[in-house]
Amino acid sequence: MMQKAVITISIVSLVKDSFMDPKQLLGAKTLKKGSAFLLFILLSLTVSIPLFLDGYATLQKFSADAGVIADKIPAFTISDSELRLEDPTEKGFIYKTDTVLLAFDSQEIYTQREIEKEMSSPVLILSLVFSKDAFTLYAQDVPFRLPYEQADDITDQSFKKLLRNFSSDQLFSGVIMLLFSLFISSFSVLLTLLIIALFANVLTGFMRKKLPFREILKMALVASVVPVLFFSLLNGFDLYPMIQDEAIALIGMFYFYKALKD
Repeated sequence: MMQKAVITISIVSLVKDSFMDPKQLLGAKTLKKGSAFLLFILLSLTVSIPLFLDGYATLQKFSADAGVIADKIPAFTISDSELRLEDPTEKGFIYKTDTVLLAFDSQEIYTQREIEKEMSSPVLILSLVFSKDAFTLYAQDVPFRLPYEQADDITDQSFKKLLRNFSSDQLFSGVIMLLFSLFISSFSVLLTLLIIALFANVLTGFMRKKLPFREILKMALVASVVPVLFFSLLNGFDLYPMIQDEAIALIGMFYFYKALKD
């Protein structure tokens, strides 16, 4: 435990010193693999936090909306390739929350264009459309069509259970969202580091310097810490500059150049 604390302190000191004096960035060349990997994970976690918070807020809204939509599905049974309502006087309707849409139109009251118009919201995540001949599930804009002839004996309870599972199992969904955010952020950080390292490798050639690519990559990692932390902080306040990735790469390249100059 003490050794890990010492490693963390040394990494922080290296990052701070390199930010204040780019010449100190050369010290990153001797960074051990374990320390470099730890710094990469910490950067990835930092980038993933705003991504996770945005995604989790959407997930919570979607979970609540799924429960509301489940309560709006009328009682029915699918038999003999037809959707049979428990209440034959039930009219067709379209009910929409912020993230989920339910279109119940077994009597074809609405046109396809009218339904598609209601589905055009950019924040809509899931749409359930019960038409005369089939049920269609739209995840964003991707449709999954289930003809009633392949769905005999399915009732409204099947769909209500599906939606209420989304509504009740938020812990599992939150864990999946966290892992997904970490995966996306790790890929983003790695891509940024590779871009910095590749351009830095070209720069070392022009400056007649010889550095192994692994050392260049370590220097790129340390050089990117401060700009990554800065932009992650902005992201936490829902500020996403259009040239964020480019700015991180340019700042990293600038520090790399200053470290090698003279």
